[in-house]
Amino acid sequence: MAYLEEGIFVAYLAFSIFFLVAYKLDQISFVAFVVSLVVTALVHAAFYLLVLKYWPIF
Repeated sequence: MAYLEEGIFVAYLAFSIFFLVAYKLDQISFVAFVVSLVVTALVHAAFYLLVLKYWPIF
């Protein structure tokens, strides 16, 4: 279970860094940056909860 949690956290960090770089390079606005982080967090949380509920290994 710890590997799944670490993997999801690393994926969230990777997406966060990607969006931060896009923001710093003026590819997206600050509002788009914040919305992207929030949506990414929600998607990762939903994925985590769905895996906990429906994956029979855990």
